Amino acid sequence: MARVLLVDDEPTILIILSAFFRAEGHEVITVGDGHQAEYLIKCESFDLIISDIRMEPVNGMQLLALAREHCPETAVIMVTAYYSAEAAKEMKAKGAFAYLKKPFDNAELLRVAREALAAKDAQGKGETSGEG
Repeated sequence: MARVLLVDDEPTILIILSAFFRAEGHEVITVGDGHQAEYLIKCESFDLIISDIRMEPVNGMQLLALAREHCPETAVIMVTAYYSAEAAKEMKAKGAFAYLKKPFDNAELLRVAREALAAKDAQGKGETSGEG
């Protein structure tokens, strides 16, 4: 079971994604704005963060940077209705595991989330087994 933070200013997206991730057995925290997400990223730990990019006044890019600073081991998936290949490259360069276009297929998001969590687990095991 993973701890997942969902950040989106569209309540319907949060409700749907929350149901999908809870059905997978994950603990899910949802927030509707970047300010709340900033606080949670600084004060709590998550295995996975899924964030919309276009939000005001704190956007997903700012949350990605904050996550890389405060919890670099956390997998981050960015979602947006305004997809571009250039932005996808930028997100990857800044540390996002994936960048998906809305409306996304929920099964695809779950597949990418599973991959992100598996990569995080593998990285953690590699770090742990390297010590000692």
